Amino acid sequence: MPLIKLSTSPQLAFNYAAIFFLILLIAILNFNCSSTKGSLLVTKLDDFYSSDFAEENSCSDPQLYSPCIIGDYSSTKFIRVNFHFLNSEDGLSNYLPKEGNQLVRQLVNNANLRLRSNEKMNLPIGNHTPVCSPDYQYVIQTDHGDSGIFYHYDNDLCFFANKGKHRNNYDYTVIEKYSVGLDSVINVFIMPHIPEELQDKNYKSSRTGVALGNGLKIAGLFELKKEPWEFATLLNHEIGHILGLRHTWNTNDNCEDTPRHNNCWSSSGKGKCELASNNAMDYNNSQMAWTPCQLGLIHKSFNQLESTQRKLLLTNWCIKDTLPLIIDKNVDWNKALDINRDILIKSGNTLTVSCRLHMAQNTSIIIQPEATLSLNDAYLHNDCGHNWEGILIQTNGKKSGKLIATQNSILDGVAVESVQNEDQRS
Repeated sequence: MPLIKLSTSPQLAFNYAAIFFLILLIAILNFNCSSTKGSLLVTKLDDFYSSDFAEENSCSDPQLYSPCIIGDYSSTKFIRVNFHFLNSEDGLSNYLPKEGNQLVRQLVNNANLRLRSNEKMNLPIGNHTPVCSPDYQYVIQTDHGDSGIFYHYDNDLCFFANKGKHRNNYDYTVIEKYSVGLDSVINVFIMPHIPEELQDKNYKSSRTGVALGNGLKIAGLFELKKEPWEFATLLNHEIGHILGLRHTWNTNDNCEDTPRHNNCWSSSGKGKCELASNNAMDYNNSQMAWTPCQLGLIHKSFNQLESTQRKLLLTNWCIKDTLPLIIDKNVDWNKALDINRDILIKSGNTLTVSCRLHMAQNTSIIIQPEATLSLNDAYLHNDCGHNWEGILIQTNGKKSGKLIATQNSILDGVAVESVQNEDQRS
C-alpha cells in the first residue's frame, strides 16, 4: 500500500490547518446541539411532584445562615445608611459641611474595614470559635441628587443628653422630623452633647450612641475631637442592634458562642477582668469580634422577605450576573437564598433546594443530562417584580436531567414567553 506524502508547501499546510479547524468546529457545534436537543422548559411542577421526601425543612435555623458555613452561595449584602449633623442655629455646635462630609466618608470606610477584619473571640478563654467575614457592608444612600449627608440647624433638637433633667437619648422627635427614607435606610444622627451650662455636675461628654428603630444617635464626635475611626466600632455596635443583636454580658442573646462575662472595658491579666471581651456587641476597648451565631442571626433576617432588616439592603440580587453558578458536587440548600445568576447543575450531581430561592430576571436553572434538581417544599420566585426563565432540563440521547418536587413546592413568576424562546434555542 503506497504511503501518502503530505506537501511541505506553506500554502497547502495552511489549507490543511483550516480544513482541520472547520471539522473541529462542526463537531463542537453538533455536540452542543445534541446536548440540548429535546430540552424541556419547566414552568409548572405538576408533572414532577413526588412523595419521596420525608426530612423536615430547617429554613429558620440561624446557624445555617452564618457566612462561616462552607458553600455559602449568597453575595455580600450592602446596608443603606445616611447621616444627619444636628447643629445649633449659630452653626457653632457641630461640624459644617466641608469637614462633616469628609468625616462621614472616613467613618464609613473605617467601619467597613473593621467589619472585614473580624477578629477571633477572646472569650471564653481557650475557645476555638471560628472566624469568618461578616459579609455585609455599609453604603451611603444617595437619592434624588442628594449626597446622603444632611445638615440641620435647630436649637430645640440638636443636643444630646443621656442623663439629667434634659435627658433625651431615647427621644424619637429628632428622628421623626429629619429622617429621610427611614423605612429603607438607617438614619445616623451625629449630635453634640448638651452644653456645659445645662449639664448636671456629674455629666460627662463621652463617646456614646443609641439605636431607635432604623434611627441611630451618636454623640461625642465634635466635642472630643477624636479621629473618625475611633467611632467606627460604636457605629458597628449600634447598627448591630438595628440588625437584631443584643448585648452579650448580662442577657440571653440567643447565641451559645457569646458567653456571659463581667463586662470589663479592658483586660487586667488577673481577677474578674483577666481577659476582657472583644465582641462587637459588648462595651470594651476593642469591639472587633463577631461570632458565627451573631452573623447567622443577621443574615437570617436579611433573607426573610418581610423583615425590617431586608428592607435596608441594596437589592443587588435583582440584576443578573453573566457568570453562571456551577453545581459540580451534591449540594443541599436548606436556607433561603438570593441568586442573581444562572444555576448549572453538572452531570452526576444533585442540587436539593428546601427553602426560598430567589432567581434574578432572565436567569434559569439548567439541569444537565444525569444531573438532578430536588425541590423539597421549595419556593422558587423572583423578589424584584420581574419574571425569570424557569427550569431547563437537558437531554442527550437517552440521557436526561431529572427534576423531582414535593407537593408543597412552588414555581412562581416564570416568564410564559420563555416556552417559545426555548423552541428557538433548541
